[in-house]
Amino acid sequence: MKTTYGRIIIVLCLAFALLAAGAVAWAAPKRAAKARPGDCAACHGAEKVFPAEHAATKDMAYDGCLECHAGTGKESLRTRIPSGHIHQLRGITCEKCHGKTKQQEALKMDQCITCHGDTEKLAEKTSGVKPTNPHTSPHYGTGLDCNVCHHQHEKSENFCSQCHKFDFVVP
Repeated sequence: MKTTYGRIIIVLCLAFALLAAGAVAWAAPKRAAKARPGDCAACHGAEKVFPAEHAATKDMAYDGCLECHAGTGKESLRTRIPSGHIHQLRGITCEKCHGKTKQQEALKMDQCITCHGDTEKLAEKTSGVKPTNPHTSPHYGTGLDCNVCHHQHEKSENFCSQCHKFDFVVP
């Protein structure tokens, strides 16, 4: 008798988990591989992503965004949207990095360096960043995976701030 109730509880828990996962997937923005720069509705649908007073963005390229959101501080556009959005605004399509696939996964670092250069060159480009260069670390050298800070489909994060008080602006 106990095993029957135990099985029923397990089945009910699994059914609930599947329903919850389905609801989350349904509510998530649908990624439109052919979305044009600035066409937020292609992925977000009717979801409000900007305040009412925000300028229209349909067909706006990255340079148009920078007319208001230039700079490198916390008000910068780079700190407000995921890196994948910035790529899209610059005209880099999903297929450019992910290829033709229905299920897009996090990219391997090798894909990032095809456009952004190898990690040694990237560390040279950011050598003037204060208080320390985020692309060369006493802990990891230049071998830290790009994805620990730079997220394509969610807000990027300052990985170093888990232990340090560096105020990096992470695009």
